[in-house]
Amino acid sequence: MKLLLAAAAILGGLLTASAWAQETRPFEAANGTIDIPVEPLRIVSLHDLSITLPLVEFGATNHVVGSHGRLEEDNIPYIRGAKELYETSFDNTDIKFLGVFNEIDLELIAGLEPDLIIGRSGNDDALLPNLEKLAPTILIDQRGLGFFGALQAVADAAGVLPKYEHLRARYDAQVAEFKRLVPNAANISVAILQPWPDDGYIAASKDYYALSQLLDDVGFTKPAIIAELDKGSLDLSPEFLPEVDADFIVSTYEPLYPDERSPTEIRAAFEKIVPGYCQALHACSNNQHIFLHRTPIYSSSFKSLETAYLQLLTHIAGRSFVPLSK
Repeated sequence: MKLLLAAAAILGGLLTASAWAQETRPFEAANGTIDIPVEPLRIVSLHDLSITLPLVEFGATNHVVGSHGRLEEDNIPYIRGAKELYETSFDNTDIKFLGVFNEIDLELIAGLEPDLIIGRSGNDDALLPNLEKLAPTILIDQRGLGFFGALQAVADAAGVLPKYEHLRARYDAQVAEFKRLVPNAANISVAILQPWPDDGYIAASKDYYALSQLLDDVGFTKPAIIAELDKGSLDLSPEFLPEVDADFIVSTYEPLYPDERSPTEIRAAFEKIVPGYCQALHACSNNQHIFLHRTPIYSSSFKSLETAYLQLLTHIAGRSFVPLSK
């Protein structure tokens, strides 16, 4: 966080006219009931994947003036998810790069004269006292609202709720179609596993954003040790790997990250943690270990849900497989 002197001067009382001169309405946020503009035109997003991406998806790109982002290896900033799913980033829009995690530039936000700031509770609470001096600021409780509740809150705040409702209806139809094509989903187990060789463990995920949401909605089961989790994921030491075996296992690769750029590198990472891992896992030894590009199926986005839907239909629907017997 850059608490620069210039920002301090602005935060000291030079509130922007655009933030307060519009017609407002009350909005229920995690940080209380906040009066926000009925039609916000200069939105600042404090998280790319869960706020900026939905705003892009709901057609509000031109109303976003600044966003948190990430850096590629060559230090070029990008908006994760929006870049991969909509080819939208800082270099082809008027959205300004505000910084990476824990380095949000308050001075830059002040200069953008936002009329609405959207952040996440549990992540941006420390910034709230200063942000509230710049513009109406709402924090979204993503975990409490759940996948769709959080998307709906972003759409509602931005004044684009009809677009959310249209995409939600489309997704519900896709879920119904998946159930028609895979009517026995409740008898098929799917585990989401990711190797982290530098730390020597394998992450078993219950919450993997769009992918896990779709898996749950169409009715697939998961290994008991994952289903019983009261948190998003479990870090497993190698000896517990059989506990998370399933009919199908999904792992992801990410081209932007070193050593994770391809299925081959992910397989090598598994092998580094558990030599001979593929023979130890039913799903892998029966060619039922699926590798997917991470960000397109991991994002807070209806397009991410659709990508996961198409990928899982391709890999699971209408094919024979060897069931895991326990």
